[in-house]
Amino acid sequence: MILCYYALGGINYKNGVITTCPRQANQLVFAHETILPSDIYNHKNFIQLRKKMYNDEWPSGCDTCEEMEKNNLSSMRKDYHLDSNNVFHKHNLEGPSEKSHVKLMQCYDTNTHVVKNEGLKHVEFRFSTACNFSCLHCSKVYSSGWDKKLKNYIPDSETKLYDLRQLLGTEHRHGPNDKNEMSLTTKEALLIAEDLNENFPNIEFIDFAGGEVLYQKQFFPTLRKLSEHPNAKNMLISFHTNFNANFDLYELSDVLSKFNKSAIIISVDAGRTFYSYFRHGGTWDKLEQNIKEFKKYNDFTTIDVSCTTSIYQMFDLYDVFDSFFRLDCHFDASIVQTPQYLDPSLIFHEFKEETLKDISKTDELITKNNNKLKSRYWFNYIINYIKNTKINYHHFNRFLIYRKKSDEIWKQNFNDYFQNYQIEDNELIRVK
Repeated sequence: MILCYYALGGINYKNGVITTCPRQANQLVFAHETILPSDIYNHKNFIQLRKKMYNDEWPSGCDTCEEMEKNNLSSMRKDYHLDSNNVFHKHNLEGPSEKSHVKLMQCYDTNTHVVKNEGLKHVEFRFSTACNFSCLHCSKVYSSGWDKKLKNYIPDSETKLYDLRQLLGTEHRHGPNDKNEMSLTTKEALLIAEDLNENFPNIEFIDFAGGEVLYQKQFFPTLRKLSEHPNAKNMLISFHTNFNANFDLYELSDVLSKFNKSAIIISVDAGRTFYSYFRHGGTWDKLEQNIKEFKKYNDFTTIDVSCTTSIYQMFDLYDVFDSFFRLDCHFDASIVQTPQYLDPSLIFHEFKEETLKDISKTDELITKNNNKLKSRYWFNYIINYIKNTKINYHHFNRFLIYRKKSDEIWKQNFNDYFQNYQIEDNELIRVK
């Protein structure tokens, strides 16, 4: 059996479809069919996915985890492991996930592959694509900022030849007829929250992703409704944000206080030098100020600064970690595996020796900071990935074309932001 906490105990709202986790790429349930957790949790497609995993077969939509594990890397599936007492634990950074007397595996029927409602542990909301940013690793499926950038863009033959999926609008899509988009009204979001409150007593984790939740009107009403959940005092609320929108810091802190724990994962993804280039729409100064102000008022919410790691971050890895240290928050990281032309391991094709020197320099920085706030764990996570992943050289060329095209559309210049690398005659060169 391929054990997966998310396949057994998760619901994830995406771009017009609902799956088990952020990595699961198959369209298990369509939002136009139903949005209610009671209809989704044991939908026939959820059951079929569990059946495949029980029979030791990887579902097609789980390919990113499958690929990482083939390379002996830690996949999202391995976020949780099942101990000898049949309890799921979150790896490394947290204790047991199952605090209630009902264990997830006890809720799972291995004959029918149905899981009792008591087994639902993890829900991720995504209200809409509304976002005040247009980040270079994202797409119009998850960001209205991207939609605006591409509004008047007509892909040319080069974009089509190199299959630059973000610019073609095909990234995170299942074909030319896939027009699905998550667009939950506040009323619909509250219906989901009410269903969770009434029918799923053991929820422990609720995550919110975007778009940008602090830019969306559904967020605060939904949080307030979930604070009425019978298990709220044992629940962890977390949300992903750029923390660069205009929002009420005090209201946010007040509503988070209704839950047992709360965590904010700030997608920083860049050092100070190239933040506004990669995360177009925001400024480093506003990010830093918002964090400082929130900390003054709130001393109970964990704040993680996250590095969504693509090839762009590898151009100045030292600056990323040095800048993160200055924010004085916990560390977090993830890997951009799709589209493949943004994979961080591509840097090794042309600049392996230079990158190894950057890694060594960053390693010294982490040692100097005494492995502050789990920084070495996430540093090793990134480095292990790029050293053990081999991406076809063709994708490096795709990146070079993507960089050129996105700079044109975004009206910005790579050379104005990066200090170690420059573009000369449309080629990437190391200058420092």
